[in-house]
Amino acid sequence: MSEPPKAYGADLVIPVLAAAFTIYFLYTIAGLEWEAKANGIFVGVALLALVAVQVVRSVIGIARGRGRLTFGPLLEPREALPRRLGMMAITIAFVVTVPWLGLGLGLFIALAAGFAVMGVRPWRRLLLTSFIVAAVSTVLFNAVLDTGLPKGPVEKLVERIAR
Repeated sequence: MSEPPKAYGADLVIPVLAAAFTIYFLYTIAGLEWEAKANGIFVGVALLALVAVQVVRSVIGIARGRGRLTFGPLLEPREALPRRLGMMAITIAFVVTVPWLGLGLGLFIALAAGFAVMGVRPWRRLLLTSFIVAAVSTVLFNAVLDTGLPKGPVEKLVERIAR
C-alpha cells in the first residue's frame, strides 16, 4: 500500500509565519544594546535556519512526487475549524491588546477565552488555571527578569500597593 500524498503547504504554514515573526523581531531589536541584540540574532538566525531546512525538505518532497503544495489538513476535520478560528482570533486579540492590558490581565483573558473555546470545564478550573499561569508569568517576566513587557492596570496597581 502506498501512503497518501503529503500536504506540504499545510506543513509550511507555521514555518513561514515563524520566519515572518523572526524577521520582524530582528528588525525591532536593531536599537537594543549589543548583548540583547547578540542573543536575539543568535536565536533568530537559528530559527531561520530551521525554517530553511523545512522549506528545502518540502521542496525535495514535492520534486520527488511524495506530496503536493496543498493545505487540506488545515481545514480538516471540518468540526474543528470554528475552534481553530476562535483560537486564532484570541491570539490576535491578545497581541493587539497586550500593550494596554499588560501581560497579566491580557494573558489571563486570552487563556480563559482559549480554554473556553477548547471546551475546558468546569469554569472554576478554567479560571484558576488562567489566573495561576498569568500570575506566575507576570511575576517571572516583569518582576524577576524585568523584561520590560507592557504593564497594564494590574501591574500598575501592584506597583502602587508595593510602594
